[in-house]
Amino acid sequence: MKTILFLLFLMSPATWAACNNIACYGVGKEVLTRTYLASSGNIYIGAPEGKENLKCDLFEGQYMTLKMNHLLYREIYSTILTGIAAQKSLQIRIVENSPECEVSYVTMTP
Repeated sequence: MKTILFLLFLMSPATWAACNNIACYGVGKEVLTRTYLASSGNIYIGAPEGKENLKCDLFEGQYMTLKMNHLLYREIYSTILTGIAAQKSLQIRIVENSPECEVSYVTMTP
């Protein structure tokens, strides 16, 4: 029984982050390896394990891009920061086949 509980703990979203072909997901800071603001105004979001599964071209081979001209730029960035601080489940959806793995939207769940 202890082994089963331990395995469930290892498989819980709180302990891992990953990407499929259209999104990266995980809990809080686990979903992001690194985030930085560029002088262009774009925000570069480090993708976790499985980033090679994404159907887009990662910026510098490791970053998804939230473009400054995105209509929900501030809201998406705020959601990401809130998810990290509150350790909530995040999903970052990308635009398929986009250069620089452009962020489409973000969801946050308890």
